Amino acid sequence: MKEELFFDSDFPEYEQLPRSFTIDFETIENNDNTLTKITYENQQVGDFIDNNSRENDNYRFHDVFHYTFATVLGWSPCSRSMMKRKRKSKSDIDQFEDGARAAITEEAISLMVFNYAKKRNLLTKDNSVDSELLGFIKDFTSPFEVCKRTKENWEEAILLGYSLFRNLVKYNGGSVHFDMLNKTGTFRPN
Repeated sequence: MKEELFFDSDFPEYEQLPRSFTIDFETIENNDNTLTKITYENQQVGDFIDNNSRENDNYRFHDVFHYTFATVLGWSPCSRSMMKRKRKSKSDIDQFEDGARAAITEEAISLMVFNYAKKRNLLTKDNSVDSELLGFIKDFTSPFEVCKRTKENWEEAILLGYSLFRNLVKYNGGSVHFDMLNKTGTFRPN
């Protein structure tokens, strides 16, 4: 993705998503609950996450999807918030693109795709995503800057995210290095 294609290129660097970054996912056992602690630059981002479900489905690793969306799509209001990279210098962008409605939309997409993937063995054998689901995501995100991304871009983000998610589950955590310039995520066990 060329630099001019990023949604935040015209913003100060401290309001841009980092073009290269590493996120650590650490498993914490707390009584009868398994939690995930996520760190960026040695600082915890967000709260400890559990599955928020009676089912042990490892949803506690779902933040990998947000960082993958940031990497592949150049869009993730959730990542911006967690990394403290909201574009506050322009109030309309802060409110409409990086605000609560955009973040809730991203969380809803993450959960919707997660439920879709659970029915398909976490996309282990899939190299495509249902066109109807991709169409729904495009419709769902039409009010936001990410509407400029194609169904193919979304499919790429989803498939990469699930590849990384499966590794986090397999190794019960790990580190992921994201490279926005090459739209890649590289997993490393802890």
